[in-house]
Order: sequence, then C-alpha cells, then structure tokens
Amino acid sequence: MAVYKIFASSDATIYSSDVSKNTGLDEILEVVVKNNNASTNGLYLTSYVEDIRRSLVQFSNTDLATVKSLSTGSSFQANLRLFLSSAENLSTTYSLEFRQVSQSWDMGTGKFIDYPETRNGVCWNSPNAYVTQSNTSWSAVSSSYYTIAGGGSWTGLYVTQSFGYADNKDVNVNVSPIVSSWFSGSFPNYGLLVKFPTPIENNSGSYIQTKFFSLDTHTIYPPTLEIKWDDSTYVTGSSVTNSDFVVNFANNQNEFKYGTQKYRVRLATRSTFPTRQFTTSSIYLNTLLLPSSSYWAIQDYKTEEMVIDFDTNYTKISSDGTYNYFNLYMNGLEPERFYKLLVQTVLPSTNETINIDSNLIFKIVR
Repeated sequence: MAVYKIFASSDATIYSSDVSKNTGLDEILEVVVKNNNASTNGLYLTSYVEDIRRSLVQFSNTDLATVKSLSTGSSFQANLRLFLSSAENLSTTYSLEFRQVSQSWDMGTGKFIDYPETRNGVCWNSPNAYVTQSNTSWSAVSSSYYTIAGGGSWTGLYVTQSFGYADNKDVNVNVSPIVSSWFSGSFPNYGLLVKFPTPIENNSGSYIQTKFFSLDTHTIYPPTLEIKWDDSTYVTGSSVTNSDFVVNFANNQNEFKYGTQKYRVRLATRSTFPTRQFTTSSIYLNTLLLPSSSYWAIQDYKTEEMVIDFDTNYTKISSDGTYNYFNLYMNGLEPERFYKLLVQTVLPSTNETINIDSNLIFKIVR
C-alpha cells in the first residue's frame, strides 16, 4: 500500500462583490453564496446584494509527476482534502462542486484586509490581474455566473461531495477522474475550482457560508491532494492465531527527515505470553506475522486526528515472511510534529477485528 500526500502550491478566493480583489496570501478559502433576501440573525438585506465566493486550489506539476512515476502501473485513488475553519447557515443537506479549471491563473500576493486592495493576481474578473469589470479575461467557455461576469472557467469534468446533517463537514472528495486527465496529459493541470451548485448560486434568496484553511494558514490543515495505490505483497509465515500479541516498531528511528523519501516501516509481532521452551535465546525474540488482513494508520499525537486513516484497499500491511512492513512517504507529514502509528488486524479464525495502539511514537523533523 502507499499513500502520498501533496500540499497545495497555490490557492485563492475570488469575489463577485469585488471583481478586482486578490486574496492569494489569505489564510482562509471561502465558498459562499449570499444573495438578496438572505438573512443573518433575522435581519434581511434591504437592497440587492450578490456575494458569490469561489475558491481555487492548485498542486505542483513537479509533485504530480513524482507521484505519477511512483504509482505507474497501479490503479489509484486521488482525494482532495479541505479542512473546515467555520461555517454559517448550513442546510441539513448540501453539496459542493469541484470543477477542473480550464486556464492558468496566478495566485497573487493579496489579502482580504488589504487597503487599497491588491490587484496583482487572480480575481473574479481575471485569472491573472484586474482588467475591467466589463471586460473579463476569464474564458467564457463553460463558465457560469449569476449577474456579474467572471468567476473562473472550467471544463465539463467535475465531481461533487454531498453532506448530510451529521456528516463531517471537512471536504474529502474523490477527484480521480480529474487527476487521471492530468496524468495522461489529456488536459493541463490548472487546478480545481470549488463552488456551490449553480442553482444555489442563482437563487436570489440563498445564504450559505463555508470557510476552509488555506496553504497560508500555518496549521496542520492545508489543502491536500491524497493519492493512494496498492503496492502491498504478502509472503506467508508463522502468524498470530489469537488476540494475545503485541506489535513493536522494529526499526523506529524516533525522528525522520521531512521530504519525499520513502521509509520502509518494519513491525515486529510476538505473543504476549510465549509458550515456555528450552532454548538458548530469549523466547520474546520469536517473531510472528500479522494476518494478511492487517492495516496501518497514522494519527497526530497532539490533536489525535487521523492523518492517514485505515483503508482496507490502500493501507494494507505487507509481509516478507519474517516481518510485516509498509512504505511511508514522509512528505505528507507536517515537520516538527509527533505522530502515532496505529495497527488494525482481522483474525482469520474468528473474524475478530483488533485495534492495536502500542504507543508507537515518532517525530518528523526538518
């Protein structure tokens, strides 16, 4: 198994209420619809206001080329991850659209609070810099707006994520069709545009607001492209047969360098109470294998949030007949933080699922 995380290289929010504003360095990405008759705290807007906000996110072509070379010959799944900062007036159910951007754009160096506003990068009116309100330089092909021209342009390829009342409101959407088009070269990588569906944006009474952490927020929550594929192999050997076993990090260096290198994590498993026998070596050195239905996950040690969650397709634990192992790419973990390795296994004899937390801690350093 392999999980390769790419952090965004560019992002920005564009505003229909201020067609020239650039916010390339802002800490927040906004996806908002706030139109006439929408209300907050029961107070209705007294005059017509259209305020549609969409966000753009792009990932480095160099990073994409790296992961493409690593996953060659394997089927993969690519998920866009955006982490919610705040939200207002959410419906019990709603959805977001993730569109394949159809032309290049420049992130710029503006912030929402800049006065005078910064106009050196992408905005509602233009992918690069402000032109004029009546002469947008966004391509009109497949773009969509309510009454104010602009707001990005995109191809016909897109995906959606729907949210229910009790769902986690962070974005975790499968964008594999779009990433596949980048990998194949059938369409250039200009990133993704995040918006509410057009019927919501065009509804004069709509008010819904979501805000996500951007790449400039300096937290552990930047926009992320998570690409997963199965590179596992399993050589059979002497395996555990019941739940009385412990798992250790056989080659834990305690600290690992942040970067693109791959590290093979080896796991040493033994019985909690080994059977007594006459031997010249410690019986606690006799290793066993976890069953083939075993998986790994990474948790942030401080926040206890799952950085890489268990996945029966893409976080399988391999075996070489003596030890279990899996490959971990260090670039997807934030530097100067501690992480915990978690293990999950399914015993074939009883079909019992066992979650193992042996306090296997390590740190990523610069």
